[in-house]
Amino acid sequence: MSPTPESGHAASSKPALWKWSAALTVFILALLMWRCGSALLQGRKLADASARQFHERLNAGDYEDIYLGAGEGFRAGQSHDDSIRFLETVHKKLGLAGPETRLNVRVDTNTHGTFLTTQYSTVFAAGTATEMFTWMQSGSTLRLYAYHIQSNTLILDKPTGQNAKTVD
Repeated sequence: MSPTPESGHAASSKPALWKWSAALTVFILALLMWRCGSALLQGRKLADASARQFHERLNAGDYEDIYLGAGEGFRAGQSHDDSIRFLETVHKKLGLAGPETRLNVRVDTNTHGTFLTTQYSTVFAAGTATEMFTWMQSGSTLRLYAYHIQSNTLILDKPTGQNAKTVD
């Protein structure tokens, strides 16, 4: 018995279907990787600009602007007065913020939103510090969600203002 034309045709279409499925899968994976990569690059740019703006406000003594521009996560962490006092202390003990170098960026997306956590090594007038900013993305802008700073200068018992240039 010879095979019918339909049965021979069905057998040859399976490899073609498999090739198309594999090609489509590779295309979708490449597209997802490209989107994630471009989102990370955009996030880095936004985070760097936001960190520079934070330092400009800190240098100018605009602690209230920092507080009011921050998101609910930052404001819920401690009282208004404690937040302002903390920012004043950072500014008085470390002095003017200078250049920062980004050490890493992490992006987390969950049911509460998209968060970018960036870590910087920042040169201040009185010493260096490692700063960690957590930003909550809202459209094409970032709002401060959390701020942590580590510096030996902050914990050493020096009179405020020593070796620090501050803005009056």
